[in-house]
Amino acid sequence: MKTIRVKVPGGAYPIHVGKDLFDQAGAILSEAGFSVPPILVSNPAVLRLHGCRLLRSLQASFGRVPRVVIGDGERYKSRATLSSIHEALFRAGADRDSWIVAFGGGVVGDVAGFAAATFMRGIPFVNVPTTLLAQVDSAIGGKVGINVPQGKNLIGAFHQPRAVLSDPAVLRTLPERELAAGLYEVIKCAAIRSVPLLDFLERNLEDVLNCRPAPLEHIIVAAARIKAGIVAADEKEKDLRVILNFGHTIGHALEAATGYRRFKHGEAVAWGMIGAIGLGTALGFPNGQESVRLVQLIERVEPLPSMRDIRFEKVWAALERDKKFRGGIFRMVLLPRLGEAAIRSDIDPQRLRHFLKRFLQRGGDVQAAVPIPARKSSHAGK
Repeated sequence: MKTIRVKVPGGAYPIHVGKDLFDQAGAILSEAGFSVPPILVSNPAVLRLHGCRLLRSLQASFGRVPRVVIGDGERYKSRATLSSIHEALFRAGADRDSWIVAFGGGVVGDVAGFAAATFMRGIPFVNVPTTLLAQVDSAIGGKVGINVPQGKNLIGAFHQPRAVLSDPAVLRTLPERELAAGLYEVIKCAAIRSVPLLDFLERNLEDVLNCRPAPLEHIIVAAARIKAGIVAADEKEKDLRVILNFGHTIGHALEAATGYRRFKHGEAVAWGMIGAIGLGTALGFPNGQESVRLVQLIERVEPLPSMRDIRFEKVWAALERDKKFRGGIFRMVLLPRLGEAAIRSDIDPQRLRHFLKRFLQRGGDVQAAVPIPARKSSHAGK
C-alpha cells in the first residue's frame, strides 16, 4: 500500500492506494480514530459488485452499517438526491458524531460529501472511490456539491475527506467507457504538471487500458500526488488550484448543454482540453507540436461521443454561468507548453465566442482546434 498525504490547513489526511483495501478498510479507519458505525452511501451497481467485501470489513470494526442507495449517473447529482441522503441520515438516527463513507464514483463522492458538509453543519466523511476518475481526481481535494439546470457544481462547498481509500483492482470491473473517462483526467494532470507522466502514458497506454496492475497503480499514485500537492498549496482555489480546471471550462458547458446525459465527465473534459488547445493555438501559443502530441494521446484512448447538433447558444449560456466567469471576464486554463499550465483572464469574449462557435459547428473536429499533420489512425494498435 502506498500513502500520499494531503496537507491542508485544517489538517492532513491520507490517500491510501493499494490492492485489497476494501478488506482492510475497517481496520484502517478504526486506527484513524473512528469508533461509531458509518453511514454508507453508494449506488446499486457498486454495492452489487463490491459491497459485500467493504461492508464485511466495516461491520467487523464498527458493527451494523446503515446504507443509503442513490441513483447511478450524473443526473443524480441533484437536490433531490441530496435531500434523500439527509432524510436517510435522520432515519438512521445520525448526529454530529456520525460519519459517512462515500462508496462509488465521482457522483457518489460529490453528493455524499456535500451531504456530510451540510448535515448538522458538517460531519466527517471518507471517500472509497471505485472509478479511475474518482481515484485520481474527484475523491481528492474536498470539492463537494451538486449540479443544477443552470450548470455543473454551482451549489457546493469545500469539505475535505478524512481519508481516501483507492484500490486499483476494482477498476477491472469498470466498463471500457468509464475507464477511458477517468484516463482523460490522468492525461489532464500530466498536461498541466508532469511531462514524465505523459511519457509514461504514451508508452504504457494499452497496459493501462487493459488494467495491468503495476502501470495502473503507477498512474493513480502519480496523479494523486499531483493533485495533493496543488490542493495543499491552494485549498480553496484562489489561484494555483485553478489549473486543475484545464479542459473543464468548455467541458462543464458541454455537460450542462446536453443535460448531463451525452457525456461522461471525463469525456467532456477531453473535448474541453482539445478546445482549450485550439484556443491557445488561435491566441498564438508556440506549442504546435506539443499540442499535436496531446491531442493524439487523447484520441488513442477511446472514441469520444459526438459533439454534433449541440447548440452553441446553450453552451455559451452555460459558460456565462460558470464559476470561472466573473465580472464579464472568463478565466481559462491554457497550455503555453506541456507540463506548464497558465491561468488566463485576458481572453476576449468575442474571440472566444467565434472560436467556440466554429469548434461546435465542425463537431469538435480536431483540425478546427489545432493543425495536425497526417498521422496513423487514432486507434491503431488498440
